Amino acid sequence: MQNKNLSLASFIEFVELRTKVASVFPMTIGFLWSQYYHHTFNVLNSIIFIIAVISFDMCTTAINNTVDFHKAIDASYKVEENVIGKYQLNLKQMVKIIFLLLGISIVFSIVLVFLTDIMLLPMGIICFLIGIFYTYGPKPLSRLPLGEIFSGVTMGFGIFFLALYIQLPKRMLSTQIDWSSLTISWHIGEIALVFLMSLPLVTLIANIMLANNLSDYEQDIKNKRFTLVHYIGKNNAVTLYTVLNLFPWFVWLVFILGQFVPWYGLVIYLFFPLNWKSLKRFRKEQIKSKTFIEAIKSFVLFSGLYVLTLLLGILF
Repeated sequence: MQNKNLSLASFIEFVELRTKVASVFPMTIGFLWSQYYHHTFNVLNSIIFIIAVISFDMCTTAINNTVDFHKAIDASYKVEENVIGKYQLNLKQMVKIIFLLLGISIVFSIVLVFLTDIMLLPMGIICFLIGIFYTYGPKPLSRLPLGEIFSGVTMGFGIFFLALYIQLPKRMLSTQIDWSSLTISWHIGEIALVFLMSLPLVTLIANIMLANNLSDYEQDIKNKRFTLVHYIGKNNAVTLYTVLNLFPWFVWLVFILGQFVPWYGLVIYLFFPLNWKSLKRFRKEQIKSKTFIEAIKSFVLFSGLYVLTLLLGILF
């Protein structure tokens, strides 16, 4: 295979830039909810956080595509579908890009630790380890029936939590360091509330992963990649997709009743028919090129309305 130079188009596909909405929305909603609910927003910390998160998200996607190319058993997938084979990219160059993106993310994350609190360091390390081993290693998490859980919780809750944490760390937990001890005080009520507010993001991001695995089921079997769909069956996986898709619309009512979002957030239910039509299209057929986009549409629709509700709450 003759290697070709990396173009902008192939780079965008290599890091799957279109899927970065799964990082952008949790960050944005975290920033807005901090301003709306706590009247706190740190511009510098937020900009640094955005660079760190997007760089790392692109890095993990790049690792995933590289590992899939390296481990592919099906020759047609390796040459025709995987971005490296399709564009005849230089594998060593792709690895260099991975380390560059990882390095950028690490540098900006360390800067953020100095600007916030030392506890961001272990939390960041855990996120980095999950992100890397999600796609890399003898048993990547994405190749196990755990991918949906890890992607949903790490991105839906983890990014949302950290987006809030960097605004005012002491609101989440307090640390006290002296020569002989480190004392950590967790504010359980605040963390529980953050987890509640992140649940729509957790379920919808998990659903993007589930939709991807449903669409790739036959191809995954050929490449001996046994995801959750393999273990619970395709019909049950479609049912699970339906439950995860509808859950945010039910929990939103809890947000309204608890006054965690403005009462006029009820307006989002006017847009539910759009989600319902999207859900029916995906339930009818699970084809990567035709209906996988429905999972992203559902995520963008609800998250966009979440953002709009908080923006209006801040303005009015």
